[in-house]
Amino acid sequence: MKNGGKQDLVSCRQKRRGRSFWGKAAVIACLLLAGCGREASEEKPEESEREKIVLWSYYETEAQHDALDELIRGFNLDQEQYEASWEYVPMTEFSKKLTMAYTEQALPDLVLIDNPDMPVCIKMGLFEDITEFLEGLQVQENYYPDLLQTAAADGRMYGIPAVCNNVALIYNRQYLEEAGVEPPGTREELLEAAGKLTTEERKGFLMSGMDGEQGAFQILPWILSTGEPADGLGGEGTKEALSFLYGLMEDGYMTYNCVNLSQTDVARVFINGEAAMMENGPWIFPMLEEAGIDYGVSPLPTGESGCVIAGGENFGILKGKNLEGAKLFLEYYNKDAVMRKFCEETCTLPAKTGVRMREQTGMQVIEAQMEGAVVRSRIPSWNRTSEELTEAFYRMTVGEITPEQAAASLQEEEENTPENSPPTLND
Repeated sequence: MKNGGKQDLVSCRQKRRGRSFWGKAAVIACLLLAGCGREASEEKPEESEREKIVLWSYYETEAQHDALDELIRGFNLDQEQYEASWEYVPMTEFSKKLTMAYTEQALPDLVLIDNPDMPVCIKMGLFEDITEFLEGLQVQENYYPDLLQTAAADGRMYGIPAVCNNVALIYNRQYLEEAGVEPPGTREELLEAAGKLTTEERKGFLMSGMDGEQGAFQILPWILSTGEPADGLGGEGTKEALSFLYGLMEDGYMTYNCVNLSQTDVARVFINGEAAMMENGPWIFPMLEEAGIDYGVSPLPTGESGCVIAGGENFGILKGKNLEGAKLFLEYYNKDAVMRKFCEETCTLPAKTGVRMREQTGMQVIEAQMEGAVVRSRIPSWNRTSEELTEAFYRMTVGEITPEQAAASLQEEEENTPENSPPTLND
């Protein structure tokens, strides 16, 4: 994917938005034909009396699919009463399909859900209260406290954190060595390094600025690291961060087309040699290794008060479904060895603080950044904020508004947001 200019962005964005559903639908069809979401029946006992339990997940990389297949297979072999399977639902359609399934009484038994979406689903009454069950698993003593809060409401628990992650700076060692550049540790150093690494065929830096949660996940660390409060976006810190990112594009060190790239797209551009450094998460490490890229990982160079957003998913049990089978699945996943294997295969961190993983390139950086990482449920109306932030970022990128105006638009949106609105999955 070559680096585009501003003139190509509007049509690209419109095309991408138009194809988001159909593109994902094509992915679903391919995955079904390939056997993704298979029921792991090749090694299970032949008895057909097993009760069925179904898990929904939006995991989309090959490594994630393989890890889910193995998790399901392991559970089915570990006991003989239940037979689990999993189904792929695109992330962009996940919340919508969940609410539709709720209305049509066609819910799965479990979901692996983005953790900021879970509190809203709890308020909507989608999940079972499993507080006493989780007390027996001692989750309060063993999991990251902030992550546990994303599965709780009013002192009750409705699920468990499954994995966690964040984003860091990932760089091509060869390009940095050839340019005599050290991995940058500050914004100023990033600007200088990106300039030295930029050539006619390659940008020095790349990140995702696409509309929605993926773009917000990558933009917000630059804003919050200025000291801007998560519940007060649009101030001087927002202006400062947006001006810096816009400057990278104006100087030619980052493509304007970042607004059309998902985090996986960014990884593909990096693999193609069209970016020397990128902001991305550990879930793309398997892609880099399969491509034979000699890469390094360092903390995201947002400054001394560096701050990243904590990503990750939770397991939740849908109300009125196979409660006992779903609880047994969570009990199985709670085993240290099971969680460790799943996290190693998906290149994520365990939500349990005591689970030690084997050494993997860059994971120690991701783990170190978890201390002080901002859980998305702390950001008021995360989904709506994501849309507003990335829309402002897009308008700034195509030249419709300045960074100052983009920041101001976030304050205007906050002032115009009605208080006490009923919860929806867009909040």
